[in-house]
Amino acid sequence: MVLEPRRTHNIPGLLIGLTLMALGTGLLLDRTGVIAGLGWRVFWPSVLIVLALVKLAFPRHDGRRDGGWMLFIGLLLLLNQLDVLRFRESWPLFIAAVGVSIVWKEIIQRRPHAHERVE
Repeated sequence: MVLEPRRTHNIPGLLIGLTLMALGTGLLLDRTGVIAGLGWRVFWPSVLIVLALVKLAFPRHDGRRDGGWMLFIGLLLLLNQLDVLRFRESWPLFIAAVGVSIVWKEIIQRRPHAHERVE
């Protein structure tokens, strides 16, 4: 008897797929009149935020995490949609975010990874 190796599931991929399925179903039901509009126009950036959080929650095989920029853009879009922080006032945040990204990469690159041996 030959045992097959156990498959591991791509949890982030599954969560992203389920989120997109729920979004598509909700939009279809809204467009066909089955349900009344649930504020999709205002809260659509929440989808980006959820996807980014899923990506951040599960690091890649090398320990790095993706989704930071998606989270940043989703939050800015949501704040813009809610009239909390408009683009015309908030564009300098992009400059600051690029700076944070550069500093973060430098800090992470200087730190030894778990698979590297420190002597």
